[in-house]
Amino acid sequence: MGPVCLGLFLLVPGAVSVLEVFAPPTQQTFLGSNVLLPCTFQVENSQILPNFLAVFWYIGDKEIFRYDNKGKSISHSRVTADEKGFPQGNASITLSNVAISDQGTYRCLVIHSPSRKEKDITVKVQAIPGVHIMKKALIKQEEGVLQCLVTDYYPPLVTVTWLLNGKPSPGSVLGTPRENMDGTFRVNSTLTLSPSETQSDLVIGCQVQHESHPQPLADSFKVVYGVPPSVRMFSSKVEGHLEQIFVCEASGFSPEPVQIKWLVDGMRVEEPKKSESGGFIKESHYRIPSGPGNQLAKITCEAYHETLHQPVTETLQIAKSYRHYYCTGAAILFILLVILCLVKSLQNFPVSSIHTLMSDDGEKVTLYCVASDCPEEPRVTWTVTEGSETKKKVIRTGTETRREKGSVPTSLTQSGESEALLSEGPYTMRSDRLAAGGLHGVLSTLSFKPDAQKHKNIEFSCQFVCGGKIRERKYSFILRRPKASGPIQMSIIENEVVLCSVALQEFYPKPIQIKWSCGVGCYQDLESKTQINPISSTQAFNAESECKIPAQRLKDPGFKVRVTWEHESMTGPEQKELSVRDGGFQWRPFMEEIITPTLRHGTEGRFQCKIWGYFPDALEVKWLRREAGGQELLSVSPSEKYKIPEMEQKREADGTFSCTAALIVSVSGKSDNETEFICRVGHSSLREPLEKSTGALSVGGAPVIRSITRTGGKITAEIDQFYPQGITVTWSRTKEGKDDKYEEYEAPRISTEPPTNSDGTYRIISSCDTKGKVKKEKHIKLRVEHEALGTPIERIILHKEGKYYEQRGDQNIPVPEHKEKKTSSQKKK
Repeated sequence: MGPVCLGLFLLVPGAVSVLEVFAPPTQQTFLGSNVLLPCTFQVENSQILPNFLAVFWYIGDKEIFRYDNKGKSISHSRVTADEKGFPQGNASITLSNVAISDQGTYRCLVIHSPSRKEKDITVKVQAIPGVHIMKKALIKQEEGVLQCLVTDYYPPLVTVTWLLNGKPSPGSVLGTPRENMDGTFRVNSTLTLSPSETQSDLVIGCQVQHESHPQPLADSFKVVYGVPPSVRMFSSKVEGHLEQIFVCEASGFSPEPVQIKWLVDGMRVEEPKKSESGGFIKESHYRIPSGPGNQLAKITCEAYHETLHQPVTETLQIAKSYRHYYCTGAAILFILLVILCLVKSLQNFPVSSIHTLMSDDGEKVTLYCVASDCPEEPRVTWTVTEGSETKKKVIRTGTETRREKGSVPTSLTQSGESEALLSEGPYTMRSDRLAAGGLHGVLSTLSFKPDAQKHKNIEFSCQFVCGGKIRERKYSFILRRPKASGPIQMSIIENEVVLCSVALQEFYPKPIQIKWSCGVGCYQDLESKTQINPISSTQAFNAESECKIPAQRLKDPGFKVRVTWEHESMTGPEQKELSVRDGGFQWRPFMEEIITPTLRHGTEGRFQCKIWGYFPDALEVKWLRREAGGQELLSVSPSEKYKIPEMEQKREADGTFSCTAALIVSVSGKSDNETEFICRVGHSSLREPLEKSTGALSVGGAPVIRSITRTGGKITAEIDQFYPQGITVTWSRTKEGKDDKYEEYEAPRISTEPPTNSDGTYRIISSCDTKGKVKKEKHIKLRVEHEALGTPIERIILHKEGKYYEQRGDQNIPVPEHKEKKTSSQKKK
């Protein structure tokens, strides 16, 4: 260990002290928690002298903490200690945010020169497993495979049992545990069900037993029998646009949901939509950007579903041909983002609903609708109805080639595609066509610059005509009311300033007024900043607004901050408020349990409690006392008996504060035994103060041997300052011819007198009559046992050649002789 004394510990002549260190052999904790490693010590017959004291902590052979008269040195980033407790006999440390790697044997070494003692504490870390059955649907009368994922547990030994209707199933296989980055483990258990087991109602459970939790952990479900998806994949390259669109359609499946993944440079996952037939359908698309050259590629679509152990896949091998085209406006934005809505269960010629897209700059709206599987090219008509049937505007296109203002001629490409772009006043229409397998499809858009008043009562319809069949979809332009995404958010920034923010979502049109104010009863306006962003995938805007307030204002419990907004879609203003005492305020104080020292009569005991996570720093801490058997709480004030150190508040990395409240008590067995101390914390964010209690305390007083004297052949020991009263004193002597074997003296030859001290501790006088002359050398042992002692006190007295010596180390110190004092009963006689 090296020169641990550091030149600080000098042996004081004549000073003899016995150092005792106390610590539990093991300490068990959980991953991510804070664990206290308790280590206390006492020095018999002496006060703790700071200049002669040093404390070291090790894990294995690595030093992680040291304390001496130069201060403390910490070489572990998550170790904390209260150095003020060391001179009072508390050498405990706290290890925060425990990791699996923190598991091991820690050593507490205490030096009080010239004595040194150490204790080992084995820290065991556990992590409770998470249990999740990965899929919860089966196909009736078919073999089913279920997987149970057990995650984030430690130690690695775990037992997994599958239950079918409450009974264990033998058909499972447990995989090999895999270690995570943080040292925890995960394992997968697979259960295979035969077709005969998937014919009736089943309740299936995955039960996990692990030493970190006293009861088994489980995930269970009632089996839902479903239908796997069928997958169709097709592509569309539209002339005049920069990207080619690939569409993957999963349909006919049940239950929800299904997940679609693309295996070309990335993937896109969207929410499923419900079809008119009551089944489900989900579409996803992938876009290939433009670029020079031609290249063969395989594009694969994977559909994952509850009923499937492996995904259903569909693959296209295509030639990518890139050319540069010129196209502007919302039509390009629309084509880049389109999702085709095809319902496989419908009859021929399905038509999607009308959907909306907002341009990135928020200036234009594009409506779009898709028809497919038509045996001939469909005709498309958009109708705009402004308030009544008399104000219709009809914009249509068909297969014929035509030119109108702002349009391009309809043309047939080599791939069978046709397009037309028509304009009618403020509206621009575009239709893009695709022919494949003898069937035709068309994707038609209508773009315009919206006006809140003009389009307030307007209706759009898109009509497709194919082979004498008509399909029509309608859409009404709607003002969108702003929605607050949550409560007012607060964050701490530099210079003791708090940033308040709110998010308003999905409103239309763009203009909105947002105001901030704050105060206690009377509100004052605040400077604020608001940013409005269009939502590119829909016709709406989002707004983020923020203001700054001094943190000092939050010290008033009645302080509130308010945000108010107005929008033309609303009948009146709306608002949100946040008070420091509201449930949404996130910086309330938390208290850890009070660290209670081992209490010894006549010494000082330091109680401490860590408080953390609060903001601002207006914290009130009071210490209270409840007498043994009483109910009344008495306030503790600084005095000769009580010391309340000044509380230092520390600023944490997240801007909040933490501190350690401490109370130092001069311990008395008479007044402090079975009493209780309470630490009470008040803060502006609390409606009721927080409290932690020590519980009823137990005070001990270690016995001290004041003197050993003799009167003739009787040896007397004065044993003092112990509490509680129960004590065991035995005298013994070496057997004849056996210097290492002791036998106790007979009881009548031992006398005791137990007077009580004025401070409530106890004292006894114990005597042993050695009786008769001893020819040979003999050893006499005095042994004192008490609950306040870690190990019994033993003193050895040598009887040699008619003289008595007390053996202290290598020295033999003569036992002093004096006249026997009369007892109180003798004096009365």
